[in-house]
Amino acid sequence: MNLFITGLKHSGKSTFAPMLAKRMSLVCADSDDLILSSLKLDSIREFYRSEGKERFLEEEARCVKSFCESHKDGFILSLGGGAADNTGLMDYMKAEGKIVYIVRDERILLERILKKGVPPFLDQNDISGSFHRIYTSRDAVYRKYASLIITLGEYGDKEETCDLILSRIKEAF
Repeated sequence: MNLFITGLKHSGKSTFAPMLAKRMSLVCADSDDLILSSLKLDSIREFYRSEGKERFLEEEARCVKSFCESHKDGFILSLGGGAADNTGLMDYMKAEGKIVYIVRDERILLERILKKGVPPFLDQNDISGSFHRIYTSRDAVYRKYASLIITLGEYGDKEETCDLILSRIKEAF
């Protein structure tokens, strides 16, 4: 089984993908890590700032396709929060496996994102407004492509949350 774990930044993709992979005995990777490794970089944020959104989306799609082609026996791949902005990548993932969309409340996500400073994809002059527009836009895309939508509440016990996600995946697939 090929599972793509999607959601907005800080929804839990990178936390739960490896936990799920271990429980399901599947290979696991994170698209940001694939990009960093491929380009021998230290920071996704710096790459995005210096190269721009379009270049980032191109590299993300290239790395995801390469990973999929080399892991034909099944995997779990967590995607960056902006994968929804890459229609070609979303189409590719839909054709290659199941897309699991992890949903968290907009307010919760923004609070967690801002703990590490304002990322380059947010408007410095309208942080809340720009995040709301991104959240609304990406949520619509992820819902359109999702094979399974899992809504999570406040951040709680990781093992219990992983149990919930795994049970939903088993029920759906």
